[in-house]
Amino acid sequence: PNYDPGKPAVTTPWYATQGAAERQADLDFIKGMRPHHAGALTMSDEYLKDKSAANTQLLQLAKGIIHNQAFEIGMLDRVDELVGKPIHGERERRQIAEQGLAQKQRFVRAPMPGLLFVGNRDVSKRDVQFAKAMIVHHQGALDMAKDYLANPAATNKYLRLLCVDILTDQKQEIDFMKDVIARYPGNPDDVKIDASMIHGMEGMNHGGHGGHHDTKAATKKPSHAAPHNGGHAHH
Repeated sequence: PNYDPGKPAVTTPWYATQGAAERQADLDFIKGMRPHHAGALTMSDEYLKDKSAANTQLLQLAKGIIHNQAFEIGMLDRVDELVGKPIHGERERRQIAEQGLAQKQRFVRAPMPGLLFVGNRDVSKRDVQFAKAMIVHHQGALDMAKDYLANPAATNKYLRLLCVDILTDQKQEIDFMKDVIARYPGNPDDVKIDASMIHGMEGMNHGGHGGHHDTKAATKKPSHAAPHNGGHAHH
């Protein structure tokens, strides 16, 4: 999953047989998830530039979101480039993805913020706003990933593995952000967010995802899922 300096920087093409339905399922997913990921980048960037952002762990998470999801955007762009080509005939065996982009780009995935850290544990109002908005945003990604996995036409194994990664990673990040919110010295229910704080959700209109923002999801207690060790075998 991560760059290994002891291995060659080569990629491996993934092939599969696709028809119109499979191709459209992939394109719909990318049209939804790519702008959604881009929205996470702008949300994180705005938070990092805000002087009222205080919590060291949350700041670390925002940096990790930018690093990791920017790479995943590149993965989606490569699949879009390949799958977007016209199909010759009713069905065609062709390249649908490229494995090894992490090795080629020397990408090392940013980990979740650790429990032991040096920094500010205080939680500001801006921290709570960012965490609440990103929880809603992450839930949108979970919904799109679940929709793709449940779609009989969604047979691209590369994208299916990406969806599993999204479900695992972002569930863990949601629980982490809920823990940060719980440490807010005031009443977190008094800290409001609105739709303008949540970027990239318009992409969910593709492929029947819808664009509903459940802001109440940001206040539910974390489920404390087991830490993810980072399989990411398809990168």
